[in-house]
Amino acid sequence: MIKIAEEIARGAGAILREGVANMAQTRVEFKSSDVDPVTEYDRRSEAYIVERLRAAFPGHAIVGEEGGAYDIAAAAHGPRYEWRVDPLDGTVNFAHGLPIFAVSLGLLVDDVPTVGVVYNPMSDELFAATRGGGATLNGKAIRVSRIATLKQALLSTGFPYDRAISPINNYQNFIHFKREAQAVRRLGSAALDLSFVACGRFDGYWELKIQPHDIAAGMLIVREAGGMASDFSGNTDVPSIFPRRQILASNGLIHADMLRVLGQN
Repeated sequence: MIKIAEEIARGAGAILREGVANMAQTRVEFKSSDVDPVTEYDRRSEAYIVERLRAAFPGHAIVGEEGGAYDIAAAAHGPRYEWRVDPLDGTVNFAHGLPIFAVSLGLLVDDVPTVGVVYNPMSDELFAATRGGGATLNGKAIRVSRIATLKQALLSTGFPYDRAISPINNYQNFIHFKREAQAVRRLGSAALDLSFVACGRFDGYWELKIQPHDIAAGMLIVREAGGMASDFSGNTDVPSIFPRRQILASNGLIHADMLRVLGQN
């Protein structure tokens, strides 16, 4: 499964690279607001991924960012396989020609993250993990950092699309972490934020109002690299994280301190 998922991610990435080359002719539309864009390449990438997954795994359910739940006849017996697909995580960056975006494919087996692939087509970096099998970057094993204090930690976060009108906007969390951490960055791609925690570029990452397709692959990659992923209360199971739309990922060493800071609001 992981090899097929990697091949599909690379194929979708080729579509996105084509989009970057043709950005001047690419039409950008908007979904929930004028800060929530979608392009034809989001849709083309998802169509390609769904077609390939259906062909390879006809009994697996698929939920995509653009198309929602696809009507697929799942097996009546045995474990439930469900792919969470983000065909272009970081559309704002993509639409501006900023090469920080990714394809993300996460497989849940009975709600347990089991396969995860995140691919940045512009840097040609492919992060992958299987449950119990470790995490890799372009085929080489990766591990989380060994930073043990927030004062030395480089963190990452993101902000919801309704941040201008909603009081639940992550601003206070951002301020608290800016005071306690070495620094905080905002890349614009949750899948890459998580992958960068997994390989030690970031020591921790948090975000609220996040969608399952954004994190299904990345949270597994973090865990298989030796890190932790939970909601803001410390719950680590998918039935807690997905409905609450919260993600906190870290190298494990600073997880308790990050939970403490998030608890200040």
